[in-house]
Amino acid sequence: MSDEVSSCVQKMSEPRICVVCTTTARYRCPVCKGPYCSVACYREHKTSNCSPSNSQEQPMPDNFRAPDSNSVTQFTDVETTADYVPIRKLHLLNTSEHLKGLLKNPHLRSYLTKLNHSARPDLLMSAALKEPLFVEFADECLRLINPE
Repeated sequence: MSDEVSSCVQKMSEPRICVVCTTTARYRCPVCKGPYCSVACYREHKTSNCSPSNSQEQPMPDNFRAPDSNSVTQFTDVETTADYVPIRKLHLLNTSEHLKGLLKNPHLRSYLTKLNHSARPDLLMSAALKEPLFVEFADECLRLINPE
């Protein structure tokens, strides 16, 4: 990844986003450590999707077997599955000057951060597809990954 894209990714992961309303969060849930912004959001979070974080490591089951190196290699060579994009194609995203230019836009970065930290990204994605800047970003990503 280029330094420019890496720094964008680092900056994007810095702010904490409320798990309920996706605004900037100032607090963390004492039970699950999820970020929230207000008492109202905390109460809603507590009643809906709060569960204790797994901070303690769970022991491996007796029948656990790590994948052998051949199966990992086969997985990285897969070309055609519905939701899988090969790593070599993802590297194409790093070469697009147009994509890098779009990522310089603070509004797009903010929107991507909210989307990334949202408890319900499906709802935000519906709204995002109505934003011309986001659509341009998504179209450029798709054009690079699947030029057909």
